[in-house]
Amino acid sequence: MPRRGENIRKRKDGRWEGRYIAGRTPDGKAIYKSVYGNSYAEVKEKLKHINQQPPKAEVIFSLQGVPVEMICMEWLEDVRVKIKESTRGNYLGHIEAHIVPYFKKMGSNQLTHETANTFIRAKIDSGLSKKTVYDIALILLQIIEFAERKKYISNFDYNDIFIPKASKTQVSVLSVLDDNKLVSYCFSHIDHSTAGILLARYTGIRLGELCALTWRDIDFEAGLLHIRKTLQRIKDTDLNATSKTKIIIDTPKSACSIRSIPIPDFFLSELKKLKGNQDLDCYVLSGTRKYVEPRLFQKRYTKLLILACVAYANIHVLRHTFATRAIALGFDIKALSEILGHASVKFTLECYVHSSDELKKMYIERQTICH
Repeated sequence: MPRRGENIRKRKDGRWEGRYIAGRTPDGKAIYKSVYGNSYAEVKEKLKHINQQPPKAEVIFSLQGVPVEMICMEWLEDVRVKIKESTRGNYLGHIEAHIVPYFKKMGSNQLTHETANTFIRAKIDSGLSKKTVYDIALILLQIIEFAERKKYISNFDYNDIFIPKASKTQVSVLSVLDDNKLVSYCFSHIDHSTAGILLARYTGIRLGELCALTWRDIDFEAGLLHIRKTLQRIKDTDLNATSKTKIIIDTPKSACSIRSIPIPDFFLSELKKLKGNQDLDCYVLSGTRKYVEPRLFQKRYTKLLILACVAYANIHVLRHTFATRAIALGFDIKALSEILGHASVKFTLECYVHSSDELKKMYIERQTICH
């Protein structure tokens, strides 16, 4: 347990935090920084290591306050155990690319309502999408709230902070003609890549989920595809990392994304042939124990579109095409939402179901002449 005066405490998230004086403002006010650990002993050892460093001239922070960059890094460390590694990489990417460069010469005293709004509008004017600016603005506000808790700033005015509404990007679906051409080509040339495309088309799984699939995830007896993990390349946040990015295999993006999806019988038989005697731990997209990462599979998918004489469409279009065709075939919307791994039916309808011209034509033609 901590001793009185040690400035070590156990946080609500279960970690231990130790604070130490990193410097002082010109008027002598102490500026604290924190170290974190999974136990009291670990934090105490870290503080001991800091205190044993050769004495340096005391850091004096300017009248501008604590550097914004330092606050950003402290916040990232503070939220580490609350978020997935992929989310942390995304946060760090936005901080390094946008927030730190803009506030590079600013301190906490300059984190005001006006500077926040000026920053957000500058990001919009730079040509970034509203969705990207929306994400950056939310990160900045979280950092500001953290700075208030740490007493680096006070009385921040949150009224009228400009948060752009992220406009929904309309994703198209394959036309009936292109859909048929792609499916026919894949069935005529079954291999690990074409099987992957057919899996995406007939189950609507995401690219990261597809890349993480092994034969163990397919129950051939029950005809079910079990989604339990996802593979993605993220920014490496390790300070000792030798490369900027790394591949991680983690749980899907949400609890709803952990699901089981029926595989059509006509396709299940093809998958059985493709598997043959391959080990259960072999990846579906490679047939070996080495995964195929998303970027590489997208390149293979693009080449297959050319071979199938289909116009280019992002691979995510297969997911939208599956959802749209499912509705046309009379799928129950709740069942479809669960297959796609969505938390709500409303989101499925608004973002993943599109009425093509062919579908509208079919419904119109169902009308009969009244005599």
